[in-house]
Amino acid sequence: MKRTLLPLAALLALTVAGGAQAQGAGAGRALAAIDTNGDGLISMAEVEAISAMRFQRLDANGDGMLTEAEFASTTMQAFAAVDANGDGALSRQEIRSKADAARELFGVGR
Repeated sequence: MKRTLLPLAALLALTVAGGAQAQGAGAGRALAAIDTNGDGLISMAEVEAISAMRFQRLDANGDGMLTEAEFASTTMQAFAAVDANGDGALSRQEIRSKADAARELFGVGR
């Protein structure tokens, strides 16, 4: 169970942040932020670097592990980011909207 938390947390962080970037600043800026060498491609090293950076942000106490509380906090932040109308509930449209933004950002499903 603990081994699945890191990839899940990294994916969650990338998806929510990426979705917000794709909607707010444009997919080109999001790509540029990840594509550190500017070649127009995202390498595995660049993915690992952004994942490590985001993990460090999630790891509030800096011990290299995500506790249940740290993960729960992240989950609540992700929930709030998806809850576009702030009503405390996620509609299919809100979830679909963020998923579509993430797919567009990362070129998945084309």
